[in-house]
Amino acid sequence: MNFRSSFIVFTLLTLTLLCAANPGYCERTWYLSVCQELVSSARAYQARAESHNQIARSYMLQIENMAQLPKNQGTITAMDNLFAQYDQNRKMEGKFRELYRQATEEAKQCMKSID
Repeated sequence: MNFRSSFIVFTLLTLTLLCAANPGYCERTWYLSVCQELVSSARAYQARAESHNQIARSYMLQIENMAQLPKNQGTITAMDNLFAQYDQNRKMEGKFRELYRQATEEAKQCMKSID
């Protein structure tokens, strides 16, 4: 290799290393971004859990209203479907509450690791 080509290779290698290296002050900002994402996902989980809670409450009101109707095969089938949907929404609420707890704990740990 001649001098010119070796100089170009050396310059490209140096520029690549300088561009790839993150400055030290950016690390804290990066951690804060990760922590903010965890907090955002925790809030989203909490909102979804509340949504499933509200839906389950509305199913319970429908079940209570259907319980006052005369018993026949149609009302029994409808109540069974409402109970199944109620149970499904309660399960989803529980899962999202658990995900909320996990995300909240991870966010707390993340914030502690920054300090």
